[in-house]
Amino acid sequence: MNLKNMFYNAKAVDGLSGFFSAYGSFGITDGAESDMQKIQQTDTGYKAEYPDFSVLCECKELKNGVYLRNDKFISKKKGLALGGYYSRFFLEGGDYEVYTQLSSWQHESCGGWQNLVTGIEVSNKGIRTTDSAAPMAVIRNKGNGKMLAVHLMPNAQWKIKISKCAMFGKCDGVLIETGINDKGLNLICEENEIIDMPAVLFYNTSNVLDFDAWKLHSAYNALYPRRRLPVLYNTWLYNFDRLTVEAVCRQADIAAELGIEMFLIDAGWFGETENWGENIGIWKENLYTGFRGRLPEVSEYVRSKGMVFGMWLEPERALANTSAVKEHPEYFLRGNDGNCFLDFSDIQAREYILGVICNLIETYKIGFMKFDFNAALAYDESGCGFYRYFKGQKTLITELRQRYPEIYITNCASGGTRMELAQQQLFDSVWISDNQSPVDCIDIFKNTALRMPVSNMEKWDVRKYCDGFPIYLSDEKAKVAFSCDNATWTSMVTVSEEFTHAFITGGAMGFSGDMASYPEKEKAAVKQLIEEYKSERDFYRTAVLRILHDTDSITVVQYSDEELSKSVIQVFFKKPCQDILTIYPAVIKNAAYLLDGKQIDGTELAENGYCVSVGENTCTVNKLTMI
Repeated sequence: MNLKNMFYNAKAVDGLSGFFSAYGSFGITDGAESDMQKIQQTDTGYKAEYPDFSVLCECKELKNGVYLRNDKFISKKKGLALGGYYSRFFLEGGDYEVYTQLSSWQHESCGGWQNLVTGIEVSNKGIRTTDSAAPMAVIRNKGNGKMLAVHLMPNAQWKIKISKCAMFGKCDGVLIETGINDKGLNLICEENEIIDMPAVLFYNTSNVLDFDAWKLHSAYNALYPRRRLPVLYNTWLYNFDRLTVEAVCRQADIAAELGIEMFLIDAGWFGETENWGENIGIWKENLYTGFRGRLPEVSEYVRSKGMVFGMWLEPERALANTSAVKEHPEYFLRGNDGNCFLDFSDIQAREYILGVICNLIETYKIGFMKFDFNAALAYDESGCGFYRYFKGQKTLITELRQRYPEIYITNCASGGTRMELAQQQLFDSVWISDNQSPVDCIDIFKNTALRMPVSNMEKWDVRKYCDGFPIYLSDEKAKVAFSCDNATWTSMVTVSEEFTHAFITGGAMGFSGDMASYPEKEKAAVKQLIEEYKSERDFYRTAVLRILHDTDSITVVQYSDEELSKSVIQVFFKKPCQDILTIYPAVIKNAAYLLDGKQIDGTELAENGYCVSVGENTCTVNKLTMI
C-alpha cells in the first residue's frame, strides 16, 4: 500500500478517481483529470480548479510513518450549495476485510471484522460524534496481510465508505471515502468560504492485534501535547444526586488525605425541583434539595483542603420548559422528547452559554468542569451536517480557555459517545464509559486505545467496602470491596485491589464512590498508589500503548516511551484457565534491560519472552528499563 500515491490515482477514469468526489449545485465530479480545467501537484498534495470552486488536498508525513491529510473545498461564489464531498483513497484490487467499531452507551468501542464483498459504510447518528460508531476503519488485504489504518477527525456528522469497484473493465480496486455525511447535506457557502473537511490520519500496519496503534499515539501526542494528568474525584457514583454538605465534606477529607488533586460535584446541584433530569438548562443552585444553597460553602471547604473545586454542566442541552428556552427560543435547535440543543453556530447563543459558564466559574471558584451531553439529535435541519455547529463549539471552548487558561475540562456524552481525536483537541480528558466495571472497562479501554492516545482517557476506581463476609477455613469475617459493574450500582463485581490499582494507572487517575468506607490498610495502599503515580505521570502523559496479548480471559498491555527505554507491563487476569503466561514485550534487541530489577538481554526478551504466574481477577505489573 503506497501511502504517498494512494490519495491520487493517475490512471483513474471518470467515476473512479482516487483524489476526491463532490456534488452540489455545481454538478457532479469525482476529481478525474478530464473533469478539471487543471490539476496541479503541490509540495504537499494536489489542487484542482473548477469554474465555481476549487479543491485543495494537503498530505504530510508525521512520525513513524503516520500521514495527516487535510482537504478543503473553496467556494468561488456566494450561495453555492455543497451536497457532498469525500476525500478518497484508492487501493489495488484484491480480497479485503474491514475492521470497524460499534459504539453505544456502556458498550463503547466494540470492534469486529467484516469481509468486503461489495461495500461497507460506517457513520455516527448525528450530533454526538461516536454515537453508534467510531470514526475509524482498518482495511486488510487478505492476500498479503498488509493493512491500512484510517482515523477520521470529525468536524461534522461523518461517514466512512469502503467500496469494491470495477468501472467498465477499465479499473478494478477499492475506494475508501471519508468526509461529512452527505445524508440531507445542503451546505450553502459564502463567497470565497473555505469548508474544511474532516482531517484523516492514516498509516500502514501488519499487526492484527493492535494495528500498531502506538504510531497513532506518538503522532497525535506530538501534534496535540497532553497538558497534565491530575488525580480526580467525582461524586456521581458515591451517591448520585443524593448529596448533603456533610457527606460530601467527609469524602473531601479522605480525598485530600490520600492525595487527590481535583474534586468535582456531578449532576444534581442545580434546578428548581428534586429531579435534576427535569431541570437541564436551569444552571443555578437548587435551594430545595441537595446542598440547599450551601454550594459556596462546599467549594470553600474543598479548596481549603488544597484541592481544585469542580462542577458538572451540560452546556449543549436545555429542556423546552426551562426559562432559557422560553426567553430565547432562537438560541436552540429542537429535538424530540422536549430536548433542545444550544445552537453553537449562533454567536448570540454562544455568548449566552459562555456567560453562564463564566458566571458559575466566578461564583463557585471552579477550576475543573465536566461537560456532559445526554441526548441525541439525528439531523441538522439547516443542511450543514452540524459542520457550523462544531465550528461554533470549537470557538466556544477556545474562548473559555482564553479566559481561564488553567481550567481542566472532562469530555463526557452519556459516557463515551463523543470520544474521538477531534473532540480531544478541545478537552483535557474523556470519561470513556458509564460502565464502571473494571473488567468491562479493560476491554473498553484497550479497544479505544486502537484509535486514541491512552493519556486522554480517564480510568475510574469505583468501589465500596462491605463488612461481614466469611473467610474460607477461618472463623473471621472480612471487609470485601465491591466494584460497580455497570452505570447504576445495580450490578457489582469483585476483583483484587491489585487489579483495580493497575487498571486506573495510565491515563488521568479517577476515584468515585465511598472512599470513607475503605479499610485503613486500603487507604494507605491508595495513598501510596497516588504518590507513585504522581512520580510517574510525566511518563504516562507521553506514553504509547501496545497490546501484547488479548483474549476473553487475559489482557496484557505495555506502556512505553517511544525509545522503548522504559516500559510498564500490566497483565490483567479475568477468568484464565492456564497456570503460566509467556509475555513478549516490545524491546530493542541489541539493548540490555532490567526486568523488575533483574538483568536480561533484549534479544532474549524478544525471542523467548518471560513468564508470569496466572491468578484469577487479579493483575501483575512488571517494570522494564533499558540499562
